[in-house]
Amino acid sequence: MPDLAVVVCVAFDHRAPFTGVKSFKECICTCPFVDSVLEVSGTYDLIVHARLSSLEEYTTEMERIAPQLAEYASRVESNFVARKVDRTPKECALWVPCREGRRRIDASMINKINAEGDYMRLYMDGSDCLVHDTIRHLMAQLDAEQFIQLHRSTVVRADFIDRLMHRERRWVARLRDGTEQAVAKSRVGAILRSLSADSSTGGSVSPTFGKPVEEVSTVNETEMKRLT
Repeated sequence: MPDLAVVVCVAFDHRAPFTGVKSFKECICTCPFVDSVLEVSGTYDLIVHARLSSLEEYTTEMERIAPQLAEYASRVESNFVARKVDRTPKECALWVPCREGRRRIDASMINKINAEGDYMRLYMDGSDCLVHDTIRHLMAQLDAEQFIQLHRSTVVRADFIDRLMHRERRWVARLRDGTEQAVAKSRVGAILRSLSADSSTGGSVSPTFGKPVEEVSTVNETEMKRLT
């Protein structure tokens, strides 16, 4: 199995005969080691992606076409691929037990999670389910940018928070289902910064920060430090 990936960039000599360059390109395109060939403009004219079994094989193949490169190319540069970056987004969902086995619950459907002893209750619109798990394990499976842990026994989806309120030296989160959840003092600073950042960048979370319920006002950085 080929385990050496290489990207070779070639700039052709503008003085080289057109027919010779064309024939050389066709030879590269039909090479069994070559995965893809791109004709580009700029510093280089051709970008070749190839796979070989070893560095020795790469050296042998480059020596084999050395005469053609010397005749048609003005510049050749090789880059060995160390790691391919996977841009496939991570699946954000939980698999929970059901009567027939296990079922998938998309993270966007989960509004909040409450601990009940050794179990976690997942609340969705119009339904809920109980799973034998821990907050830490569930949080590891969820997107940290979408879910916020209010305290050790409650996790909520960030855009399920309707308002954060400061009452009698304590913070409370009012959720979109009308319920309220206490916010641990140790987590207030991080939660306020996270929600404020989401709001300022045009995210879906737009909580209203306030003191008592009747009095709503924006909390600045200095006030936040004082209250936490």
